[in-house]
Amino acid sequence: FFRLIPSMAWRSSSTTHEGLVNNLVSGGIIQSDAVAKAMKTVDRRYYVKPGQDPYQDSPQVIGYGATISAPHMHAWCLELLSDRLRPGSQALDVGSGSGY
Repeated sequence: FFRLIPSMAWRSSSTTHEGLVNNLVSGGIIQSDAVAKAMKTVDRRYYVKPGQDPYQDSPQVIGYGATISAPHMHAWCLELLSDRLRPGSQALDVGSGSGY
C-alpha cells in the first residue's frame, strides 16, 4: 500500500515554485505527470504567511495554531491517490489547515 520515499524530502526545497516541484520530481517523490501538473498549478505562496519561505519543503505556520504540511506530503498523498483520480477530478487536502 505505502511506497517508500526514495530521497530525503528536505532536499526538495527551492527558491521558486517551479523549482520546488521539479526537485520533488527529480527526487522521486512525484512520479506521475498528472501529480506534477497539479502541484505546478497551485503555488504554495498563496497559503503561507508573508515573510515565510513558501518553497521550503517543510511545514509552515499559517496562523490560528495551524500549519500547512510540507509540499512532499501533499505530493505523496496525491501519488497515493493517482490511480483513483480521473482526468478532471479534484482533490482537496482537508485537514491540512489550508485547503491547499
